Amino acid sequence: MAEGQFDKDFGYLMPFLDKVASAANNLSDPAAREELKRLIADEKPRWARIRQLLSGASGQSPSAAEANPARTNPAALPESSVTEKETWSFTVGSLRPRSR
Repeated sequence: MAEGQFDKDFGYLMPFLDKVASAANNLSDPAAREELKRLIADEKPRWARIRQLLSGASGQSPSAAEANPARTNPAALPESSVTEKETWSFTVGSLRPRSR
């Protein structure tokens, strides 16, 4: 895959996930609020890993993934890495592919 092919998409996705996590604080149902926070906390490391793999990071064999539960189970990540924010750059333009 071309390096940077998905940069624009990740530039929209990660801030969107942050906005959803922030919106969770406004939910009146405590159980729904906690579930949404947990779902987003689980999702962000997955997308960060997807981005790494698309950028050329090497994959793990199934046995290596089992030895490192944080790769297959983001809930196993330390709290600081789950809530840590990356610096994202924004681009302007349509997300729709150009017709040829």
